[in-house]
Amino acid sequence: MSRTSVPSLLFLHGRYGVRDDLAWIAERAPAPWRPVLLQGPVPLGDRFEWFSVADWEGVGALSSTAAPAADRLLAWIDQNCGDAPVAAVGWSQGGATALQVMRRAPGRLRFVVTLGGFTTMDAESGDAVLAERRPPVFWGHGADDDVITPNDIERMREFLPGHSTLEERVYPGVGHDISTQMADDALRFVVEQSAEL
Repeated sequence: MSRTSVPSLLFLHGRYGVRDDLAWIAERAPAPWRPVLLQGPVPLGDRFEWFSVADWEGVGALSSTAAPAADRLLAWIDQNCGDAPVAAVGWSQGGATALQVMRRAPGRLRFVVTLGGFTTMDAESGDAVLAERRPPVFWGHGADDDVITPNDIERMREFLPGHSTLEERVYPGVGHDISTQMADDALRFVVEQSAEL
């Protein structure tokens, strides 16, 4: 893929996912965004993840675990997007990877949409800058999610309000899944952020 001056909206699947998992949302990406479906680099059989999770007592991870995935994604952005605006929509572990990019390189992503996502447990190099800049973040998650643990939810609620301009939506009756309403709200958020381009 060649470098582009068109704004890129990256779509990052979850753990045990593949590139096309979020195609049903990406195909509705509003102008002027160019939707880009990416695939995690770590194979899990015929599926993929963004980073390995050694301890499955909840999906939370140390920053040191997620940092290589974030750095690989940052390198891809630098190679393919130039100085054009970039934002990310991530599902579950893909949402965690997008937040990790934001935390390691504040300003590189215009905004993040994290659906059923989480954030890592320890401090990151860009956290102080994020506390000043407060970039837009949409966080949608199911009220009945049995994969993202209460501790993961608590950590998100401790971190995001002080480090982003947060819109949180909780969806009754939804588990660890992306409901139609969640996708609609995420795309509405993207449209709202597009006015700032």
